[in-house]
Amino acid sequence: MNARKVLITGAASGMGREIARLFAAEGASLALLDRDEAGVATVATDLGAQGYGCDVTDRDSVNRIVAMAGDTLGGIDGVINAAGILDITPFVDLDPASWDKMIAVNLTGPFNIIKAALPYLTAADGATIVNIASVSALMPMPGTAGYSASKAGAAMFTKSIAMDLGPRIRANTICPGVIKTEMTRYLWENPEHTARAAERVALKRLGETSDIAKAALFFSTDDSGFTTGTELPVDGGFSWR
Repeated sequence: MNARKVLITGAASGMGREIARLFAAEGASLALLDRDEAGVATVATDLGAQGYGCDVTDRDSVNRIVAMAGDTLGGIDGVINAAGILDITPFVDLDPASWDKMIAVNLTGPFNIIKAALPYLTAADGATIVNIASVSALMPMPGTAGYSASKAGAAMFTKSIAMDLGPRIRANTICPGVIKTEMTRYLWENPEHTARAAERVALKRLGETSDIAKAALFFSTDDSGFTTGTELPVDGGFSWR
């Protein structure tokens, strides 16, 4: 990752933060974005990176901040979209505003970021895009109509741009299972819920943010040089059953 210039969204916490830590350790120069401006500033300071408060649903803000980040880094040759939100609610009770927000953050957000970064990605050699979707993109579960739709859309969006942007730019999707983040705290803080979730997967544990970071690193290096337009479930062996 030495000399790589990577932009990561959702970098103030969870999977985005862990990806940033791993990529920094591997020598990449980073632009970190998150709507939590104070949180992303702290992470950026710790890693010697550039930090920007940014709402990925605000296209004007995204265009301005991505341009600022690209100019500061001297280019962008990698994008990782880790920003996301989750609302588990049965469809009959799902608020249309929640649906709109999940589509805006989980699907339109990556579109906004990649579109803004495209001039930099196109100018780079061997640029990569990694979108973080969810196992719910592959097999929906009760109460996830909006979330699953947004994440399945993100996976198909990634396939589509892989076709459009190849061979110069590769694009792939990671589909995490239950990963221990703030988003899933309601589950893993409860031992009974944790045991039930772990029992459903072949590896009998919940995922760690480091599991996702390692997958993101794989998709961002030549180790995956002949891979584009695909989804990688990182779910402990859940979605294949």
